[in-house]
Amino acid sequence: MGTEQILLYLLTLGVGSVLGLIVITSYFDSKISKRRMIFEARTKAYAGITGRLFNLFLEPDIVGLKEEALIWAKLNALLSDVFLLGSNELVDLVQEYKTKVFEFHKSLRGQSNTPETEMLHKELVPCQFCMCG
Repeated sequence: MGTEQILLYLLTLGVGSVLGLIVITSYFDSKISKRRMIFEARTKAYAGITGRLFNLFLEPDIVGLKEEALIWAKLNALLSDVFLLGSNELVDLVQEYKTKVFEFHKSLRGQSNTPETEMLHKELVPCQFCMCG
């Protein structure tokens, strides 16, 4: 084996190592990039819905609606980003909250203070924030 063959062998190993490093780096960079994009999308979706979510039982776009199907559709539209991007646990919690809000708006249609309406109100608004004492 001559020095030319040894140098060629070392050059081939060096080029192969560099190409392997580029492929591995590219793979991990794409994984990190995907996670970062999902995190940023979730952050944007959550930031956009947080204020409305806490006051969803008083949402002006919903209070004016007359039909229950329209209320349900509006709730779904308001929460669609969370349903698409949220974790399974978060989606389940928001779904439960959405159902309570829907029931609250449905009970308000009767324009009477029933025990059920008051119970739903207490579940939606902690007593420290409301005027119930």
